[in-house]
Amino acid sequence: MNSFDTKYLIAKTFIELCERSSIQKVSISDIVNETGKNRKTFYYHFDDKNSLIMWIFRYDMGMILKDKFPESMLVYEDPNDDPKSQFPFYITKKSGVRSLNHAAFYDSFAKVLEGRRKFYHQALLENGPQSLRNYLYDLYLPAMVNDINIILSNRYLPEENIEFLAEFYTCAWLYYFIRKIDQPGNHELVSNVYPFNNIIHSSLEAEIKQAQMRRNL
Repeated sequence: MNSFDTKYLIAKTFIELCERSSIQKVSISDIVNETGKNRKTFYYHFDDKNSLIMWIFRYDMGMILKDKFPESMLVYEDPNDDPKSQFPFYITKKSGVRSLNHAAFYDSFAKVLEGRRKFYHQALLENGPQSLRNYLYDLYLPAMVNDINIILSNRYLPEENIEFLAEFYTCAWLYYFIRKIDQPGNHELVSNVYPFNNIIHSSLEAEIKQAQMRRNL
């Protein structure tokens, strides 16, 4: 069994255990006992349960993005020793010189959460520094900064304004999904919201355009 197969077995077993119990109650001992591996094998692949949760998300996200989008649109982290970096986590889909349409990305993100709704509901309840929700913020904030720079397309905007927009919109869409998955009676994270399905990036474009107009007055 190669390294990826071992990680996948550990991840699959952890998810199954969480379906029967809860993330808080499932221990590393439970995981290794169920897989037939030992603690040394677990810690060779993962630092702790949080790093396992993050790997599961990156695997799920990477698989759906690879299936749905051409390689030319996929966004990866800069190559590093972290095995999660092999999976794409975002897209860049231009709809004009200074326009992006990432509606299909948000649909994919929703499908990832819906695919393992109970698991991700539990994972996103945690709010510690090493939690999934904080990992997602750190992962997607630089991607939003890059999106803003694409929309700017060599136009000027003060760095502090770029930082504000990136933080505001990253928090907006992440909290939307976190809030929706925390509603047990709501079985669909994303419904038919057309024509608002690209609201994050269309709103970004509008705000940047207005900022440029004010600057030119």
